Amino acid sequence: MVKLVTKKASSEARQRADRIIHDVRKLLEKEYKFFCRPIGSQTRRCIVQDKNGKYDLDYQIVLTQNSKGDLDPTSIKKRFLWAFTSVKNKNEKVEDSTTVITVRCSKDGCEFNVETEKFSFDFVIINPDETCRIRRNGESQYTWVQLPTKHSDIYNRYKAMSFEQQKDLLENYLLPKIVKEKQKDESQRRATINIFLEEVNNYLRRRERL
Repeated sequence: MVKLVTKKASSEARQRADRIIHDVRKLLEKEYKFFCRPIGSQTRRCIVQDKNGKYDLDYQIVLTQNSKGDLDPTSIKKRFLWAFTSVKNKNEKVEDSTTVITVRCSKDGCEFNVETEKFSFDFVIINPDETCRIRRNGESQYTWVQLPTKHSDIYNRYKAMSFEQQKDLLENYLLPKIVKEKQKDESQRRATINIFLEEVNNYLRRRERL
């Protein structure tokens, strides 16, 4: 059954993500300074399990100006991949996705097994100006690409909604769409952020016609 994951239920995952970031920071402290912040579904109270019970959390790793390491995106991505791989537990798997570093976590006490996978984390690396993210553009080659900004107005209008309006949007429009999407195979799913932006826009248009 697909369902919403409460803040309490996701505490294990959030604590593990915090520990991973703490350990990665220690490994890279002489090269890169950064802060990490949650983004996406966990900041909008709409973490949803898929039909297999898995869910994911998204984070931004924002480099700061006092980093001493090479700011070439290929160098950065390789160093962070090394660090994440070095700190993972045996029940975890680190993957180099196109725009993120993914850490997949299965049941404790055994080697990583997709059949017992519980949750995963996606970490995107952001430049010190917070204008670009790292993206793979070839075999083990990476580049800086502009962060999308065209939806900033939608974000601002969502934040300006009352608590009751946000609750109505979440429970009656957004969550049903996300739940339906989570029932599909991973290869066919739309990104949650795209669903969020679409539903916020639709909700605001409906209210404007009232």
